[in-house]
Amino acid sequence: MKQFTLVKTNFNHHVSMDLYYEFEDRILNKPHWEIKTGVGSIQARVLRQLLKFIPPIQLPIRKHKNYVVIGYQKEKFFPFFHFKADLKVLWMYDAWEPLFDEIEKTIRAYKINMVFTASKQSADYFNTLNIPNFQSHWIPEGIDVDQYQFIPYQERTTDVLQLGRKWNEYHEKIKTIEKDIVYQYEKKAGEIIFPTREDFLFGLANSKISICVPSDITHPERTGKISTITNRYLQSMASKCLLLGKIPHDMVHLFDYNPIIEIDDNNPIAQIEAILSNFDTYIPLIEKNYETIKSFHNWDNRVTQIENFILNFK
Repeated sequence: MKQFTLVKTNFNHHVSMDLYYEFEDRILNKPHWEIKTGVGSIQARVLRQLLKFIPPIQLPIRKHKNYVVIGYQKEKFFPFFHFKADLKVLWMYDAWEPLFDEIEKTIRAYKINMVFTASKQSADYFNTLNIPNFQSHWIPEGIDVDQYQFIPYQERTTDVLQLGRKWNEYHEKIKTIEKDIVYQYEKKAGEIIFPTREDFLFGLANSKISICVPSDITHPERTGKISTITNRYLQSMASKCLLLGKIPHDMVHLFDYNPIIEIDDNNPIAQIEAILSNFDTYIPLIEKNYETIKSFHNWDNRVTQIENFILNFK
């Protein structure tokens, strides 16, 4: 069996890094994987500036390794992608359309053999490029439901949660509802609603409805046409929240049913009020979502996919 080398994240913890740490924790229990620690946050800042001026030099050192690096920050590549390796694998979460040209240049410059993206559309695009000895594959984000918690439905005190980036157009339509219900959202862009991991887990577990909308709708200037399921969808389902939002392109390929209540653009406040008044009728869908991600969208499944793609690389 081949050995896999994961370059472990060594940055300061932030809620946006949850998927990195959940995946890495799962790797620690897997055979045939070894862990290499990447640069820390301080060194990363220095390297980030240096790599603006230093080309991606390929050192004349042969490493018989299958390096797997998570994240597109080039400081994470150092020094692993500067070696001649058996296989260089990059797993990207934010492979957005406006970055396609830059990502292609990076793949060629560092002689990366395989790119996993959390977006099916991005993986399909990279496979159309004429890059020698290269493949791209779709590896969606995953979840470890054991890392999350849920409060009995009747005891939850937050009615509606819009966590992280919000869809401003929709928010403007529904914001007056907070006079009558508990609606939590970031009051200004970039605000952290839940400052600690414990607060974050409790905040999700204490919410009835979680609003989830893909970035191609909320921030199309950043994302382009890439419509993908993000960790927030999975975290909300793991916390047994009802998802109210828009279904991303990728989600249609991952679920054989619609796990989301689609937003009613014409009557958004009336829709929320109706859902809360009849919340018990949505519990079977919430429970089905939980069991589905627990069985099919866990990190063990994602690791198996990654291993199979690497082992079958030609």
